[in-house]
Amino acid sequence: MNNNDSLMQGKNFFNSLFDFSFSSFVTLRFIKVLYGIIMALAALAALTLLVAIASRGGVYILLALVVAAVAFLIYVVIYRVLLEFIVVIFRIAENTSIIAKNSNPKQM
Repeated sequence: MNNNDSLMQGKNFFNSLFDFSFSSFVTLRFIKVLYGIIMALAALAALTLLVAIASRGGVYILLALVVAAVAFLIYVVIYRVLLEFIVVIFRIAENTSIIAKNSNPKQM
């Protein structure tokens, strides 16, 4: 992607953002950023859980490592599935609108 393409994509993003007819979707453009934020928050939550459990000392340190890792994986899997569901819904809407535009009105 050259610099000109990225400028056009940026303009398209802002055009889509302020499109009051909702004919184009912004969600698919920033879902990667949202997933990154969710992963960072899940890591922060797992780290907090690790410190809270490990502060008891002894065998709880090993327990904290296992519980924090499992909690992180559960958070990430749940939110990944949720975000994939959102992407699928938006892609269905996009593909349906393409099919509707390409259909022959005489057949209806």
